Amino acid sequence: MSNQQSAVAAQQEEKNITTSVLAKITAFQQSGELRIPNDYSPENALKSAWLVLQETVDSNKQPVLTTCSKESIANALLKMVVWGLSPLKKQGDFIAYGTKLEFTPEYTGNLVLAKRYGGLIDHNQRAIFKGDEFEFETDLEFPYRTRIIKHKQSLENIGGEVIGAYFAYELSDGTKDVEIMNISQIKLAWAQGGSKGNSGAHKNFSDQMAIKTVINRGCKLLIRSSDDSVLYEKEDQQYDAVTDQVRTEIRANANKQTISFEDAVIVEETKSRDAIKEKKPASIPDEPKRSAMQPNENPGGDDQVEMNF
Repeated sequence: MSNQQSAVAAQQEEKNITTSVLAKITAFQQSGELRIPNDYSPENALKSAWLVLQETVDSNKQPVLTTCSKESIANALLKMVVWGLSPLKKQGDFIAYGTKLEFTPEYTGNLVLAKRYGGLIDHNQRAIFKGDEFEFETDLEFPYRTRIIKHKQSLENIGGEVIGAYFAYELSDGTKDVEIMNISQIKLAWAQGGSKGNSGAHKNFSDQMAIKTVINRGCKLLIRSSDDSVLYEKEDQQYDAVTDQVRTEIRANANKQTISFEDAVIVEETKSRDAIKEKKPASIPDEPKRSAMQPNENPGGDDQVEMNF
């Protein structure tokens, strides 16, 4: 296949996948099952996501667009749009687990979701270094809010050994609280990631990585406890390829469907947009119209699109 043919094939694949995702999103919106934030453009997000995907590789340094299944790519993009996040703004990452692609929010994405759904209006965060004078207390009465009494640093301490981090925040109802983690808790969280906390970033910028970790923890609690909580995976850990393949096989027999590429509107260069028709698979029955739902819910139910948040 020539370079020109490869480019045309890649462009056609992008059209097929993004058209399939947009068709699902449009169907959910028209049926009142999904509401997209006013300041979010699914079309722009998908275009920018595809640019990111073109440069994303798996653990073997192979392009995810060639090693991951089209269905998992489509569902990762769908998850991104339902959450209203953008990888171009570093709000989330595309990660390959074997042949399956997943979209996972970054700490910046969690802040966006906490502001959108968790009532977060202001926040600040700091690393705690060895030698700092740090004191906090928790109310003795419900709801047992935590406050920082003292955090005094010296210039010499900054950049030294990290012993903890905190994320202080204020909510729209006036609530003020603090999420605090010591270094043991932080390292346990790091151990759940693919690098096990041994990456260059963890070693050279441990204070910034500690801050990101405590932000993620605090934001996820806000999002999950809100009325419009966004669905996350039950376990905040990254699975290796073998574990993921086992889970994929189990799901394949659990009466769930991913986006089928029979749904995709195949765009041919010689046809106009007016001639495009969408083919609806007979295996997916019509469902009764449901009341409007926020992006936290699984659009269409378990038997339509595998969201697996």
